[in-house]
Amino acid sequence: MLRKVLIPSIENSTITIPSEYYGKEVEILLFPSSDKKQTQYTESVNDIFAKYLYSFKNYKFDRDDANNYE
Repeated sequence: MLRKVLIPSIENSTITIPSEYYGKEVEILLFPSSDKKQTQYTESVNDIFAKYLYSFKNYKFDRDDANNYE
């Protein structure tokens, strides 16, 4: 199965068919996707992980304190 989400920029566009489909009967479906799906694909990685970001700018590691088991 091959699925591609495209945004055509001209009237005549080309879709490349993989070689494993040569000589076989294939079905091509073309329909507009919803706006919800389109925005889902364009969401940036920074927006997804923004709530998990933490700044270690002023963090100091004290090895003696970390290894003090008494």
